[in-house]
Amino acid sequence: MSIDLRLIRYAAALAEHGSFTRAADALGIAQPTLSRGIRDLEAGVGLPLFTRHRHGAEATDFGYLFLQQAAAVSAQVADLEREVALAKGLHKGELAVGFGPYAAELLLPHAMPRFVSAHPAVRIRIQVDSLEVLGRALRQRALDLVVDESTILEGDESIDIFEPCEPIKGYLFVRAGHPLAASNVSLRDALDYPLIQISRLPPRVLRPLLEALGPSSTAGLSRPVPEIDCPTVPLAVATVIGSDAAMMASLGMMKHELELGRVVPVFHESWMRTRWAFMKLRHRSHSPAATAFLAARSPMRRAWRKTRCSESDGNRSCRRVRRRTTWPHRTSETSGAGETPHPVDFLLVKQTDCPCSRVQLSSAWRESRAVIGIELRQSAGKHN
Repeated sequence: MSIDLRLIRYAAALAEHGSFTRAADALGIAQPTLSRGIRDLEAGVGLPLFTRHRHGAEATDFGYLFLQQAAAVSAQVADLEREVALAKGLHKGELAVGFGPYAAELLLPHAMPRFVSAHPAVRIRIQVDSLEVLGRALRQRALDLVVDESTILEGDESIDIFEPCEPIKGYLFVRAGHPLAASNVSLRDALDYPLIQISRLPPRVLRPLLEALGPSSTAGLSRPVPEIDCPTVPLAVATVIGSDAAMMASLGMMKHELELGRVVPVFHESWMRTRWAFMKLRHRSHSPAATAFLAARSPMRRAWRKTRCSESDGNRSCRRVRRRTTWPHRTSETSGAGETPHPVDFLLVKQTDCPCSRVQLSSAWRESRAVIGIELRQSAGKHN
């Protein structure tokens, strides 16, 4: 008996998704092709591997045993193909990288152009999904690398978290004109409005949200927190702009909407920072394509530095500006005659000492104004 490895992949996809339609979509083939392949595989084996029902298909007892053994064989074949690709180098390599939605939005635009320009012959596949799906694909050797929240998979012995990324500050955003935009906001105030998540929030982020609701509220929530699951960042942003919902994001992610005055950052705490890292399957060596992709991290690092410079109050130059600034302060550059401007205006004039280029500062003007405004309004209460 000879078994086509392609048909084994068909059966594995059907067992995972439980539906011919979803499995065919995941494989990128037509549903009739998948159905015919499963019939051919069962005919070759001589026993039924799946029980069909109205909602899809489920593996039989023998099907489970068969697929367990077949998965081990498929992994060995994949490793053999990988070793061949390693020997060939980057001339005809292939790379599969998984990103969480937030990481894809911020990092891919910097890494992809450089990699594709340097290695046009390499076939690259990007998968943007939740970390649960990406982790499973990594274990199944369907992905070479994953970039996303590292704390969720820290206890997984099969995953090697081999390089953390620099953290990026996050803020709670609402639309311009939102009730939360009119005054200082607590996390509890913000949770009175629907919260959007794009991928499942890690426990380190979910915990402060539930604590803000209080122990009596967490026992019997009338609605889930977060309430809204969005598959993509653009859909989440559009929902925020058109409703009273809120979402967590970085300033760089919201740059365009901030410049147009569509959204406002209203809240930040220290736990609202990314903890992304590069991850791979433990004991699996990097392919030449993966090594080259990791080498393309330099533009990512430059992007992180720019983000941290414009977003973080930890920038040294900005700290020097704050130390030598006495407020309130009058300046004709930022206010009309006789007016005492908000301290934010003066800081923005002086913040041109920041090592960011003036082009970057001008594009980040509105977002910097919003963030520093939040921080100084909180400080102002201590001086008044």
